Amino acid sequence: MARLALNRDFSRFLDDETFPHSVKVHIGDNVLTCSGMILAQQSKVMEQSIRDLQGIFKLEEMVDIGNDSQKLDCIKFMYGSPVVYSLQNVDTVIKFASIYEVMDLFHKSVQWLQNNISERNLCSIHSTCTTLENKDHQKKLRKVLDTFISKNADKVGVELTERLCQGEDVDSELFLSVIKQTPANGGTLLDEWTNKSAENKTFVLENSDGLDFVELFPSQDSFTGFVAKLSANSSSVDVMKQVLALQQNYFMKSASKAAQHQPSSSEQEQADVDHKDEELPVEEDEEKANEDEEEEEGEEEEDELYADEVASVASSASANTTSSTHKPRSRGGRPKRTETWKSNNSNQGKAQGKNQQKGNSGNNAPKFKPPKTTQQKGNVTSKQDPKVFPCPPKHLGKMPSQPPKAANLGLTAKRKVFVSSVPSNATASEIMAPFLFCGGIVNVDVHSHKNIAFVEFQNEQSVNTVLNAAKGGVKFTVKGQAVNVYKYTPNKTTTKPQHNKSSVV
Repeated sequence: MARLALNRDFSRFLDDETFPHSVKVHIGDNVLTCSGMILAQQSKVMEQSIRDLQGIFKLEEMVDIGNDSQKLDCIKFMYGSPVVYSLQNVDTVIKFASIYEVMDLFHKSVQWLQNNISERNLCSIHSTCTTLENKDHQKKLRKVLDTFISKNADKVGVELTERLCQGEDVDSELFLSVIKQTPANGGTLLDEWTNKSAENKTFVLENSDGLDFVELFPSQDSFTGFVAKLSANSSSVDVMKQVLALQQNYFMKSASKAAQHQPSSSEQEQADVDHKDEELPVEEDEEKANEDEEEEEGEEEEDELYADEVASVASSASANTTSSTHKPRSRGGRPKRTETWKSNNSNQGKAQGKNQQKGNSGNNAPKFKPPKTTQQKGNVTSKQDPKVFPCPPKHLGKMPSQPPKAANLGLTAKRKVFVSSVPSNATASEIMAPFLFCGGIVNVDVHSHKNIAFVEFQNEQSVNTVLNAAKGGVKFTVKGQAVNVYKYTPNKTTTKPQHNKSSVV
């Protein structure tokens, strides 16, 4: 077992008649008679205390540290007893060694911790570290803790989360050291700790520059929820400015990271080729028809021709059914759609079905051409269904199948804000980003040709938060351009909701 390196040169005490060789050591209610020379030889701090009190030494600095048995063990270590550590006594030994500057004892304690520290006693060791007045000792002990955290970030993250769930407090400095290592559950840990108190929220905002929120919250939905909690019940303009800056930084880094992971042009071309190879084989005539459809899309005269052909051809697709479904292949970035058309002549379908059974309609059957649809950015409209609704970002959920009734327009208007000076190429997601800290958003209505947008929140409180922030000096920006925010006041003569015909997503 390890022992302290004792300095056995006591000659300096031979001619010192004022030094008390017999010392009364007080440990709680117990009083021990010890050699003054041995204690003084191992600790300069003890030597000075023994001289000042003329042969009396009290562990006053250790009153609230450890128990009497552990303190007695520390005195025995100075006498040459084997130094035995455990998870129960290591805190006491470290503080004893640092407070009284016992020769060699602190060094041995740090060595033991390097090999035996675990996530279970990390919090207590960190608490001990923060109480050390010796800055050199504190620096050495913190280095041991930081090394362990960096190598075991995931385990430490789980341990801290469990402590928070049990209602225990986690020191802010320890929390920051762990969260900087972005453990696997870092987002959950940050969310749990932040919600513990208003002081924790302030601490996160003040130290946000050192945190990688993109790594902690890979999902924008989870980040949005965290930001909403971070700014909840706070009307401070300074807090809102900090939250807005945090959001802008997150989305900028997120966009930059996404751009770095985009495949090169050659890789994209190869991916397109592979994608085409995986598609189901189609008839040459059908493929040619799809290509013709894309080239001639937008011409209204062709729409009428296609409709006539559908009426005459659709009934020949099946002898036993009166409808057929055509699902054209998704080409490039076009959205997949399904069109269903019904035959208007059942007798003609039966006659053509009989001809197909005889094998006489194979070469003479007219080629099938599906009716075209007009695709706009953010919407898909068709001749059969002229209704147009805004197409929101995927993470906002599905839009209602029917527009809101006129009776509900007043309630909806109170949940909206009007945004002007919006960049013409801004998407709904980009417009929504600076307002996320104010509350949940259900819809973003973009009019890019007018450089305006309407942002609808889940409740009126979020609208008030936005307007108060704007009045307080918070600058809202979209794609780096400042935008203006106003209270939404609908036209009183409006009886139907005006849906955006070119919502940008």
